[in-house]
Amino acid sequence: MGTLDYKIIDNFLEKEDFYKFQKEIFNAHNVPWFYKNSQTTGSINDIDDVGYFSLSFFNNYSNNLNEFNYFLYKIYEKLNCQALIQSRANLFLKQKENKKLYFHTDVEFKCKTAIFYMNTNNGATILDINEKIKIDSIENRMLIFDSQIDHCALVQSDIKRRILININYF
Repeated sequence: MGTLDYKIIDNFLEKEDFYKFQKEIFNAHNVPWFYKNSQTTGSINDIDDVGYFSLSFFNNYSNNLNEFNYFLYKIYEKLNCQALIQSRANLFLKQKENKKLYFHTDVEFKCKTAIFYMNTNNGATILDINEKIKIDSIENRMLIFDSQIDHCALVQSDIKRRILININYF
């Protein structure tokens, strides 16, 4: 991948591993999902944004959960992750209509961002690379792009929950 590039890999994990991971994360009852008002913290537009829930796997040099490590390590290994910055799951609840959230970057320095889609729905990720590029939310799809690319979520209107795994790494 060159500067400001992106790559899509369908069927990223082996089917058996993917379906086990999907079942685990959708049925996880004893994990701390935290509500966030906005993807763009500090924005004056936070009140207009759609809130979502986040589940931190790794942040601030610390592994926060062990329940999903088997699957996460498979993903990190396949990404050839040399150093993990942060890793989390984001859960969006169904909206009356698709709502585009605000463009942002996850980190302020150059690295890689990976988004792994846990279920298929009419939500998407939009990348801002000279033109807007819409990446559909399809289960077991991995989207990898340079961290300096502005991107945003298009929240789903067809199913109750949209879950994706967001990873920032070197």
